[in-house]
Amino acid sequence: MPIEIIAEIAQGYEGNITQACLLARSAVRAGADAVKYQCVYADELATPDYQHYKLFKDLEMPIKAWQDVAEIVKSAGKRLYFDVFGEKSLKLAVNLKVDGIKIHATDFYNTDLVRAAIKAMPKIFISLGGISIKELEQFLEYHSISAGPQVCLMYGFQAEPTPVEANNLFRIGEIKKRFNGFQIGFMDHSDGSTDDSQTLALLALPFKIGYIEKHMTLDRVLELEDYPSAICPKDFQTFIKRIRRLEKALGSASLELSEAEQTYRKKVLKVVVARKLLKKGDSILEEDISLKRVSIPGLIPIYRKEDVTGKILKSNVQKHQQITKEIIK
Repeated sequence: MPIEIIAEIAQGYEGNITQACLLARSAVRAGADAVKYQCVYADELATPDYQHYKLFKDLEMPIKAWQDVAEIVKSAGKRLYFDVFGEKSLKLAVNLKVDGIKIHATDFYNTDLVRAAIKAMPKIFISLGGISIKELEQFLEYHSISAGPQVCLMYGFQAEPTPVEANNLFRIGEIKKRFNGFQIGFMDHSDGSTDDSQTLALLALPFKIGYIEKHMTLDRVLELEDYPSAICPKDFQTFIKRIRRLEKALGSASLELSEAEQTYRKKVLKVVVARKLLKKGDSILEEDISLKRVSIPGLIPIYRKEDVTGKILKSNVQKHQQITKEIIK
């Protein structure tokens, strides 16, 4: 299946209805498979004295605004996801019939929310940012979560932006081994102002991830909330096209040669040919043959001289003619 690319709006809508809708339209037009917002109610996230409480309060939008966002995304045939942080935001997600929710690392130990989400939602993304493997093992066991289509483990963390060397993408392979059968996604928080924003996620593709979460903003010069890891819609479109083009290179894990490889093989492998005219009944000597490329290999070509040396010819062989299994005893 193609990798699902999620346009991560996060808090970039800043509680502004027009901005939220513009971001939804931009993500859809850029070609994202899904759009994700952090559905924030301040009192679900923090106490009033918390340093970002006012920001969280400013992010709150009326239900009608979220309905408008949902209409834009769903009418385009795309999926809509929410980060939820408590009963109220989860209830809104259920009422809007969003396609899935993410349990942010901040709620990793929010047992009530996790249980309610598992019961209510068809798709749940579990953020692993700052979560140890032991904690994840205990979490999955505690909530009786097994591999399947409902739960996806999302690797990555936000350092606004995350330095390249902090990504440790090899961990994705280890997580896949440890949690065999689980869906895995990558949360790309590379610097949106650098080429890394277009290329870092490509390094995660060979680990057979199923999802890429990528921040998008209207324009980086606006410095909207969550912009450090975000790219503009035009660059997001380029990012998607690059992923779509290059994910084809992953191909199949089968060790059988593909049709294209078989064709290449026939073109380049040297086969056994006669150095001179050889007659029917002759015993083939090593000096009678050599290895060369030919225009059209025989039905059963021979690639090693030792496989024909000492064999008896069943028919005459002209100089430069292939010696195939059909004409030796």
